[in-house]
Amino acid sequence: MTHKKNALLESLVPHSRSMVLIHEPYGSGDEWTTATVQIAEDTMFYQSGYGVPTWVGMEYMAQTIALYAGIRSTQHGKPITVGFLLGTTRYSAECDYFRLGSVLQIRVDETWRDNQMAVHDCSIKDQSGATIASAELKVFKPEDPVAFFEEHKS
Repeated sequence: MTHKKNALLESLVPHSRSMVLIHEPYGSGDEWTTATVQIAEDTMFYQSGYGVPTWVGMEYMAQTIALYAGIRSTQHGKPITVGFLLGTTRYSAECDYFRLGSVLQIRVDETWRDNQMAVHDCSIKDQSGATIASAELKVFKPEDPVAFFEEHKS
């Protein structure tokens, strides 16, 4: 299976097009967003005979947070800008690899926000609905990334 690029997704997630790892926006609400990933042989980080290592799940979660932020920015008439993953706590995976043919649903729930910082509870479920990975991710989204970088140059 070859994955076609999703234009809506690519317009909402500010990553280099080759590095957008999630495949489809799935749903969104006031404080949550979901996306899907289907594991195929052309999925980035796929290892033949194994699948995609579950540590990549953290990036799936981070990109779903970027999708959430892109949707919110669009809804509020603001430009879509970059954000930064500050860290994670309690990343847990029930397996070592996301297997070939798996359809993963990634959900992020914003549980705390203070200006430019936010915390999201994240989960990855398989096609049966079982949670196979979870974490809490902390992110920073500067209001003006260019000004932020200029201010913090060394």
